Amino acid sequence: MTRFTLAALCLAATSLPALAETGAERAARCAAQTEIVAQAVSLRTEGRRENRAIRQITRDRAGMDAPYTEAVSPLVGWVFALPDDQLESDVAGEFRAACDGFKP
Repeated sequence: MTRFTLAALCLAATSLPALAETGAERAARCAAQTEIVAQAVSLRTEGRRENRAIRQITRDRAGMDAPYTEAVSPLVGWVFALPDDQLESDVAGEFRAACDGFKP
């Protein structure tokens, strides 16, 4: 029971910033994450490997705030987990629409 309670508290604590963000903050976050997704799609279609894509995007976006740089690895991992045929669609645009439309 203690592990469950601790896990629930940790999940709640990490979601609090997203719940408290303003519309402008959400737009900035979604834009930054969408750029990461777009670059990951581009690198994958160029034949780069996932780890190399993570390193390159992290290096290219070194000036971004910590929450955005911490998002590089999971976002790149998600892009590289997509089936090949999904890369033919507008992955970044669909990601942006989902991000903008998320209601906590």
